Parts: sequence; structure tokens; C-alpha cells
Amino acid sequence: MPRLATALLTAAVRLLPLAARRRYREELDAELRDAPHPLAFAGSMLAAAPRLRWDVLTGLCGGRASLRCYLGWHGRHVLHPNPEDHTVVVLRCPRCGRLHDPRQYLPAHDAEGVAWGGVYLGGH
Repeated sequence: MPRLATALLTAAVRLLPLAARRRYREELDAELRDAPHPLAFAGSMLAAAPRLRWDVLTGLCGGRASLRCYLGWHGRHVLHPNPEDHTVVVLRCPRCGRLHDPRQYLPAHDAEGVAWGGVYLGGH
């Protein structure tokens, strides 16, 4: 399998939504190995990737995908998945339903009893 074909296929897969990348990466790798002309196959997949992205986004959101979601400009609606701890948040796009976990850190005053870098910082 030529390196250029693999690089083109990797670029095509990176254009897809994150939720579908693994599946399509495995499927397209298998098809690339069986293709009689791997470079032509990889080039055609790269050319078809924007349309495939649109179709995958439409399937993920259960209807017509928004152009903003297609471009990666997702909305940010804050959800609190843990009713007991409202400091934990998840950002959900209201248009396509994509969930994003932002990095969350404990506030400095709640760092008691948390291990950092293999060192236990407990007070007891």
C-alpha cells in the first residue's frame, strides 16, 4: 500500500465528524488494501469526503445538518449531567446534538484529597 494513498485516506477521514472517524477509518483501510489501484481509490475518497461528511452529520443529528455544524462551528448549550454536582458541565450543540466535554478542573479550595502526578495531597 503506497504511503501517498495512506496519507490521502488519512486526510479524507480527518474531514469526517469525530464520532464516525474510527468506523470509516477501518472500513476505508480494508477497501484500500483490496483496491486494484490504491492511489486512485484514495484520491476519489478524498474528493468525496465533503459529501460524506455532510451525509454523516445528517445521520448523526437525525435530520438536516446545519451548515455551521458542517463547518465545525457548533453551538454551546451548557448541560449539567450530574444533578448532585452542578460544577460538572457538558456542552451540547442544539442543532446537531454533538456533546463536548470541556476540560474541567477542581477549584483550588476543593483540591483536598486529590492525587496530582502520582503524589497524594490529602490532609490526613
